[in-house]
Amino acid sequence: MAPLRYPDRAGYARRMMLGLLFACGGDVVHHPEPEGDSAALGLSIAALEPAAGPAAGGTFVRIAGSGYTTASAVTVAGTPCATLTFLSSVELFCTTPPGVIGAAEVVVTDGDEAASSAFEYLADDADTGDTDEPVATITSCTLDSPASMVVESDNYGDTVLGSVVVAGRTEGEGQAPGVEGGLGWGPAGSDPSTWEWWELGYVASAGDADQYDASFYIDVVAALEYTVRFRVDHGAWTTCELSTGGYGQLEATPPTVEEPVDYCHTQWPCSLTVEAGEDSEPVYAWIYEWGASDQVGPGEGLQFELGVGNDGTDPLADNSWSWSPMTFNEDKDGGIVGDHANDEFMGSFVAPMTPGSYDYVARASADYGLTWTLCDLGGDSCSFGGSTDGYDDPGECTVP
Repeated sequence: MAPLRYPDRAGYARRMMLGLLFACGGDVVHHPEPEGDSAALGLSIAALEPAAGPAAGGTFVRIAGSGYTTASAVTVAGTPCATLTFLSSVELFCTTPPGVIGAAEVVVTDGDEAASSAFEYLADDADTGDTDEPVATITSCTLDSPASMVVESDNYGDTVLGSVVVAGRTEGEGQAPGVEGGLGWGPAGSDPSTWEWWELGYVASAGDADQYDASFYIDVVAALEYTVRFRVDHGAWTTCELSTGGYGQLEATPPTVEEPVDYCHTQWPCSLTVEAGEDSEPVYAWIYEWGASDQVGPGEGLQFELGVGNDGTDPLADNSWSWSPMTFNEDKDGGIVGDHANDEFMGSFVAPMTPGSYDYVARASADYGLTWTLCDLGGDSCSFGGSTDGYDDPGECTVP
């Protein structure tokens, strides 16, 4: 495929002005453009530059004429442009779609008006006739800021700013045509090509560079990296780094939950007899947390632990209590068959070495273990009172 080329604006302007020049006493006089909206001149195409390109598509074509608006549409041989940029009422930029070798009509439409001009699709190795024009490439790009951030999961991160320099395009004011940007993030140390990418938005021109920014939504708890990337004329992406090297570092922390879990209880058994130092039989506990447990499989952020401690003591304050993780067992229906409203967890504890009476209870967290709710039996018959009436009925463990 022939390289993508950027039109020589100065050369094009000289050629376009030939019809608006006349000689007087050896001087060349430039007639000013008509004042007012070019729409008054009607929809027209004065020139395409270049007027030919490879049949594989990807040629960046400048369309000069009049009457263009942001509602203007452009097709090449009946196919919409791969990208279309409205620059002004007299200038559009179209990236050609793939086509068939030979003549192709470029048509600009706007409302009921239409204008056309001739374009030619060439064999992919053919010369487009514009060898004096530079190939549009990214000269440099940078992840400007921030270099790092800490974001609580289920929130948007800080706004990320990046800049790009494309020789011959980004030097002027306004967004350079044909330039696209992306903001991506993924696990620390992973390949950026595997990351999730969102579109960057143009912010401003800064010297020879154009600046873009965006923010992204974090819904995981993990160590992440992020950066920006750019491409021109729908070509290959260039991944950018900080000026000091490397990508931005992001620590995604668990979300803060202000309220306890919606409901939990230690389901079964109500009491146990366990030999000193031995594992208890499995203890089961349920949790209902809206938006989490009512999904198929273990709910996001839900954790359970099973504790055992001295009889009649506070499980969250007395240091005699020891805690062991519980694992997801299965979904449990609530009031409707098949609603998967509850998650059931199971686990065991190691009985204390000293014979006597002890309490055991499960505790649940909906924020990855940051805060805990005690889930007692809810009654002597292991009823469903659970966490709804406070901690008042733990399981009883006897160590003979």
